[in-house]
Amino acid sequence: MTRTTDRPAPGGQVIDLTDRLPPQPQDNLERAARDQARTSPAGLADAGTGTVRLSSEIDGDLAVEELRDERSRGLRALVPASLTNPDVWRHRGDILAHAVGFHLAHSPVYAWRIARLSAVGLWAELGAAGGYLLATEYGADIDEAKREAKKGGFADNGDVAHLRAERRRIGKARRRENLTVLAATGFTSYTAAVVGISQVWGLAMTFPALAPVIGVLYACGARELRRRGNDFVVFEPAALDEEAPLTDAQINRALRAAKVFTSDEQEVRMVGLIERADANASKCTFKLPDGVTVSKLVEKREEIAGALQVDVNWLDIKEDGHPGRCSFWIASSDPFDTVRRSPLLGRTTALDLWHDGAPIAYNKRGETRRLTIRDIMLLIGGATRTGKGMALRNLICALALDPRINVRIVDGKPTGEHLVYAPIAATMFGRERDRLDLLLDAYEAEIERREDLLASLGQSKMTAKLLKKLSIEILIIDELATYTRKSVKGAAARMDRLELLSSVGAGLGVLMVVATQHPEVDVISAGLRGNMTGRWAQRTADADGTNAILGKGATGRGMRAHDIPRDKRGLGWLDMDGIAEELARSFLIDEEEAGEASEIIAVGVELRRAAGRLPGQWDDPIETYLVHMTGLSSAAGGPGGRGKPGRPGQTLANATVLD
Repeated sequence: MTRTTDRPAPGGQVIDLTDRLPPQPQDNLERAARDQARTSPAGLADAGTGTVRLSSEIDGDLAVEELRDERSRGLRALVPASLTNPDVWRHRGDILAHAVGFHLAHSPVYAWRIARLSAVGLWAELGAAGGYLLATEYGADIDEAKREAKKGGFADNGDVAHLRAERRRIGKARRRENLTVLAATGFTSYTAAVVGISQVWGLAMTFPALAPVIGVLYACGARELRRRGNDFVVFEPAALDEEAPLTDAQINRALRAAKVFTSDEQEVRMVGLIERADANASKCTFKLPDGVTVSKLVEKREEIAGALQVDVNWLDIKEDGHPGRCSFWIASSDPFDTVRRSPLLGRTTALDLWHDGAPIAYNKRGETRRLTIRDIMLLIGGATRTGKGMALRNLICALALDPRINVRIVDGKPTGEHLVYAPIAATMFGRERDRLDLLLDAYEAEIERREDLLASLGQSKMTAKLLKKLSIEILIIDELATYTRKSVKGAAARMDRLELLSSVGAGLGVLMVVATQHPEVDVISAGLRGNMTGRWAQRTADADGTNAILGKGATGRGMRAHDIPRDKRGLGWLDMDGIAEELARSFLIDEEEAGEASEIIAVGVELRRAAGRLPGQWDDPIETYLVHMTGLSSAAGGPGGRGKPGRPGQTLANATVLD
């Protein structure tokens, strides 16, 4: 750093005037200069050492660092990204480990095949050597001469004698050739060496010593079989084994077997390298040949799975960018065997469900499936004890962590499994049909209020900017049959009102989630199901139940919820507005043994308390209407959070027998 007291002398020479100052004034001057630099934009203080450096010095160091980074990036650009991907190297390790194990397991077969081929080579070479040394090629000429002599009436003739003499002479000359002598000497020396090794070091060293001659005989045997036109296989291709990791050879063979490819010339072109996607899965991306699209692979999914010898649900084929580019994923075992824990566990901060969505499940690739809380209406259906409660648990726990969402739960079952959510529930009650009717009255009034507000603001639908003025309303009805079965009083009118709510509420931030174990037309009308843009079919009793949830023709498209195994609770076909029709399984939130749902709800309570959004902390027009009409409050599950409406302010301690 150039000192501020320097000034140019005559002739351009710089004189440092600070050298003429006493030590103490000099220190004071330097300290003042650094203080000034610290408070000015031209200088920055080093947090570690407390020293001050001018911006010119810092800029110089930054330029050096940027140059180094640029060089580093340039070197990295020369290396393909696939070679630095650890998942790619893990997959290569899997291939190598499988190949080693496969060939070791098949080594007895290989040894027998090599021995047979070596025997063929030995026999062929001994015959060739004997024929050369004995000049056996003269045998045919001698036989021909004998036949000619018999035709002339002679027992023999001079030609036969001449040929025999020439044969002896040629054979004798061949046996005295240098090559013959050297070969015989080499063979006897090699034999003596092998015998000596076996005597001194035993059979363990004899086999390696025999390797060269076995290799030569193997090559001679292979040549002999090729000369005969016989096909032979010694080493099996490990890459085509049933349990082998995925390779491009496997993919091409499977697509040919499934009649996706019509000729042997057609094959996939890999984009990058195959990589390991999970402990039991691999994935890759490839381009298809001209005339073949991803839709054809999806259509032949069962045949491809059969060729690869895996369950059809262990295979996932998707378009990647354009119809000729495929994202291919395959598992070696059931991807849903391992239950995954919810990403909500251990979270202490609020969620933004409007933009990010609620994590409710994972698909076969292990990707999180999120329910975007904007305009989605969700229908969950399936037989009893199939995992609908766990699906709702994932959703409600996520809703608890976003204070901008008002959760209202209507439970049609007597089990009380939803009582854990009471502290964050703006409304919660069970099996009271009349109160549900009043709640729908309040929702209709809320929809009118929101329509007027949006009209005054010049808006046509709910947006993220309006979340500060209008919270999102979500009505969750568990076991819809309790309220809509035809045998229930007022079911038809109630169904019509639910249809209306599902049709007009989405754009106004009034959403609905319904679940039922009776997916029948009597319980879910066609109009209500048509308005539910999200559908999740857990295991059903039959194909009619599957179609009642997912829509007509769902089983024909392969979504066979009635074939889901009983031990796969929480697994179902998830249809998100027709965009993603796939198998998905709920995340695990263990409340029964670990109290995990209670922990998440406790975090939600603190977040809502800080935001002033706990039940009782804010003006709730819907609960106000219910209290006005019945005199009873169901906020936070009513008194004691039992899901039973009670007098406002009443507690379990002062409840009377009449209450």
